[in-house]
Amino acid sequence: MSKQFLSAGLLITALLLLAAHQTHARKHEHYGEGFSVDLTQPYDEVLDVVQQVTNDGVIRGTYQYKGTNELDGAESANTSNAFSPWTGQGKAFYKIRPHALSPEHFYQSNDEGTVAVRYIVQALTPSGTRLRIDAVFVEASLRRRHASDGQVENSEFEAVSAKMQDIEDTEAKKRGKLLHDQQQRQLEQFQAQLDQETAQLKTAIAKQQQLEQQLQQQQGLRAARVKTSNADLKAEPYNQSKTVRVLSQGDELTVLVETPSWYRVQMATGEQGWVYRLMLEITQ
Repeated sequence: MSKQFLSAGLLITALLLLAAHQTHARKHEHYGEGFSVDLTQPYDEVLDVVQQVTNDGVIRGTYQYKGTNELDGAESANTSNAFSPWTGQGKAFYKIRPHALSPEHFYQSNDEGTVAVRYIVQALTPSGTRLRIDAVFVEASLRRRHASDGQVENSEFEAVSAKMQDIEDTEAKKRGKLLHDQQQRQLEQFQAQLDQETAQLKTAIAKQQQLEQQLQQQQGLRAARVKTSNADLKAEPYNQSKTVRVLSQGDELTVLVETPSWYRVQMATGEQGWVYRLMLEITQ
C-alpha cells in the first residue's frame, strides 16, 4: 500500500514539474523578439523623433525599484557592445543605462549591468519608414546577455509614437490656423469689395439725383400760364398746404420743378410756390 502511495506522489510531483517547465518555456518563447513596425511618416521625420527619444535620459518599460516604471540616467550613444555592429540599411541609434541592478522585464536578470536599447530607422520605397527596436541587459561581471520580454521595446515605441503624434497635432493646428487666416483674409477682401461697391453705388445714386435735379431745373425753365379762372399758389405740393397767393387766369409763370401732380413755379415778381398741374398749360 505504501509503494502505491509513493508511486502516486512521484507521479504528481513529476506532472507539477513538467507543467512548471512548460509554463516557463512558453513565457521564455517571447524573450528577445524585439519590436518592428512600418510607419507612414517620412524617413527624416522618424529619424529626428528617434534621435530625440535617445536623448531623453530614460529607458521605459523596465525599472530597478518597485513603484517606478522606467530607468533614469540613460545616455545616448553612437554604438554599443551589447549588439553586433549594424551594417544594414538605414541608421542605428543607441541608448544605454549602465549600473542597472536586476532590471525588470529581462530574462533572469539578477545582477548589475547595462541596459542597452537599439533603434534602427530604415527608409521604405516608395514611401514610409521601418522602425525596429531591440533591448538587452548585459551583466557587468560575466557579460551574459539577458533578452527583453518586449516591454522595453513597446514602451520606447510608445514614446516615439507620442512625439510623432505631437508633431502631427502641431502640423494640424498650423494647417487649421493657416486655413482660418486665409478665410479671414478672404472675408476681409469680400468686405472691402462690398464697401467699395456700396460707396460706388451711393456715388452713382447721388450722381443720378444730381442729374435728375439738373434735368428738372432745365425743365423748370419752361413757361406756363394759368388756364383756369384762378389757381392757388401753395407753399407746399399738397392741397392742405397754405395758399400763398391766388393766381388769375392768364398769369405768366416759369416752371422750376415738375412732379406727377404739381409744378413748382416762379412769378415775374420772383415769388415761388406750387400749383396743381391741371390748372396750368405749358406755353413753351
